[in-house]
Amino acid sequence: MDVGFYKNYFELEKNNWWFKARRNIIFSQLDKHIKSKPQEATVFDLGCGSGFLVGELQKRGFQAYGSDISREAIEYGKNRGIENLKVREGDGVNFPDNYFDLVLALDVLEHIENDSKAIGELNRVLRPGGMAIITVPAYMFLWGVQDEVSRHFRRYTLSKLVEKIKKNSDLRMVKKSYFNTLLFLPIALFRFLSKFATQPKRESDFEIGNGLANSIFYNIFNLETFWLRHFNFPFGVSILLVLRKNAAY
Repeated sequence: MDVGFYKNYFELEKNNWWFKARRNIIFSQLDKHIKSKPQEATVFDLGCGSGFLVGELQKRGFQAYGSDISREAIEYGKNRGIENLKVREGDGVNFPDNYFDLVLALDVLEHIENDSKAIGELNRVLRPGGMAIITVPAYMFLWGVQDEVSRHFRRYTLSKLVEKIKKNSDLRMVKKSYFNTLLFLPIALFRFLSKFATQPKRESDFEIGNGLANSIFYNIFNLETFWLRHFNFPFGVSILLVLRKNAAY
């Protein structure tokens, strides 16, 4: 893909309602569960794209690193002044065992054919007692255009994802919840009706929600940032897991 794609995606991560609200949720969970000071914590973002979130973590004082399979994305991020970005070669994570205090896999496992190996690699580079945050899209019946253009292999249910993590790692649940719940019904309805649409298909779900709609969707979704600190949702468009290595259930 050309540099223009990553420029647009970088701006999308910065301004789009879904990315902004998800980022708030992640930082809220960090504030709740990570007790060390940011400057004392090493963080790894698997599938970081052009590194926007890595840059935001670095601004907050974290020793943040990221890797992605796209050399163009990594180069774009580096040219934006973001440090500690690496191109990921093959299926592995190019860091030593027990290296990080926190690992992030935010909507990345669905892109990886062998997601069991990816979970094992996250487990390997995380130090004992360290934390992991994973998000993935939920429910195969919500499969749509975005899954196709993003080259997803699957969407998940909470129980299946938890089972896979138990089987392939020493990670234990601190929090497990669906999220993007408030917008679940309109999103599900929209994706269902889109299958029968006769007009030219959109290239991405990110075409939806510009301008005023972007603000409305953000304010609705962002309400979950506070609520997810206190309870779990029984369904949603996405899944959130917060885990600790070698902690008891």
